[in-house]
Amino acid sequence: MTALRTPLTTAAVLALASLLATGCTTAAPAPPPPPSATGNPTNTRPDEEREQGERAQAAVSTTPPDDPEFVESGLERVGDGVHARSPLTRGKGYRLSVACAGTGHVKLAVADGTPRTVACDGVPTTQRIEHAPTRLPIDITETPGSTGMVAWQLASVPT
Repeated sequence: MTALRTPLTTAAVLALASLLATGCTTAAPAPPPPPSATGNPTNTRPDEEREQGERAQAAVSTTPPDDPEFVESGLERVGDGVHARSPLTRGKGYRLSVACAGTGHVKLAVADGTPRTVACDGVPTTQRIEHAPTRLPIDITETPGSTGMVAWQLASVPT
């Protein structure tokens, strides 16, 4: 009886191994990456995005980077938003300029202040920061349906 059991066991193990091997080799095709993973919003061409970025940066570039009053600046896609934590000199005064170029609106929140709406029309908005903290949170988030580029610049103001 043992002589019969060994060949049957071997055959069963080989059959199971071949089923497992063929079942694991066929894979479903990978789904396409989401639009945000491609690095370009679904309804914006790269040249249009570049133009929007240049327009937004030009709107906020009131202080050249080599000016001693310049602190920092940035440019992001509206969908990515801005979440900066800028280091400042406590108690000093600063000016924050923000411009969005594209369509729709973004929400701008500085420190713990009430968020305000900024249109993506390429027109800059400025906010004076009096008695700055040592770290200034700047958060710019998209509103549904908005696209484009958002630029910001932070500069110290003479006291």
